[in-house]
Amino acid sequence: MIYIIFASVTALAISFLFMPLLITILQKGELFDEGGKRKIHKGYVPTMGGIVIFIAFTFSISAWLPVTPAFLIGAIFLIALLGIRDDFVPTSPKQKLLIQIIAASIIVFISDVRIISFYGFLGIETIPDWFGCTISILFIVFITNAFNLIDGIDGLAGAIGIIGLSFFGAWFYFAGYHEYSIIAIVLAGSILGFIYYNWHPASIFMGDTGSLIIGFVLSICALWFFNSNTSLPDNSWLHFDAPFGLALGVLIFPVFDTVRTFILRVRQKKSPFMADRQHTHHHVLRMTKNHAIATIIITLTYVMILALTMALARIVSDNILIPAIVIFSILLDMFIKNRLYGFLRKKIDRRKTVQTTQ
Repeated sequence: MIYIIFASVTALAISFLFMPLLITILQKGELFDEGGKRKIHKGYVPTMGGIVIFIAFTFSISAWLPVTPAFLIGAIFLIALLGIRDDFVPTSPKQKLLIQIIAASIIVFISDVRIISFYGFLGIETIPDWFGCTISILFIVFITNAFNLIDGIDGLAGAIGIIGLSFFGAWFYFAGYHEYSIIAIVLAGSILGFIYYNWHPASIFMGDTGSLIIGFVLSICALWFFNSNTSLPDNSWLHFDAPFGLALGVLIFPVFDTVRTFILRVRQKKSPFMADRQHTHHHVLRMTKNHAIATIIITLTYVMILALTMALARIVSDNILIPAIVIFSILLDMFIKNRLYGFLRKKIDRRKTVQTTQ
């Protein structure tokens, strides 16, 4: 435990102390994210805060983990380079996808982190190696990009990342997988040092550099969790009967928001990759008119879903839990839409009343 605490504090300290230096460098270099158009912030805000997150994470892992996982660090470094490149000059979707597949392949084929069984989900147990490898690569790429898409308002991606990584880190620690725990907790500490400067009004954004790294590591943690959960005795308090459903609960916000947004864009005959303001955080922000409040509401809702999922994952299977999570998420999304519609309707009626009295 002492190693994990010191490693996390080291990462937090590096991130917290060196973030102002990065902000100064980016400001002098005029490397800003300009507000306006589809962007919801105003003015010029430095981006690429993920650079310090990556440095803090890598240094702490190298310093405190007895055996540094070279291939894991190498794959994360590749993702970091992709993020830095994309923050400087937008990268084409094909190029981004290619690099992400290469990084995911390093994890799956060299580090041997992959889905090895469906554990009874849909009545399937054993799966062929080629299928497990393919599904694992697609899973890593999807979660990496899904997390990138929720980085839309101040503090949100950081908060969701800290909670998700902390869950995995705590579970790995108590389950005896201390190396996995250090990796998750150290990244959470790196983000915690950053989020102070990213809280509204943000002094810096994490950019693709940060969001891609967090999504990438979260996807790897989920794959570790699938296989590690099965190795525990059925009567262990750490064993869950629905590992896929619980992982979905941890990743529910980026997963559901991405799928929902893509469906909306396709129905509107738009490219699913075209940026817009139809994400859940945009809807909540329109109602609250405040980044901090919107982030707190979404984060608390996320924590509630995660806690409920953890409770149910002990007593039901994936075949029940996964549909339940999907249905609950759809109903929650409908509730948000109805509240937003009512909010906008009242605002329009109020304007009409003012204009009539004048």
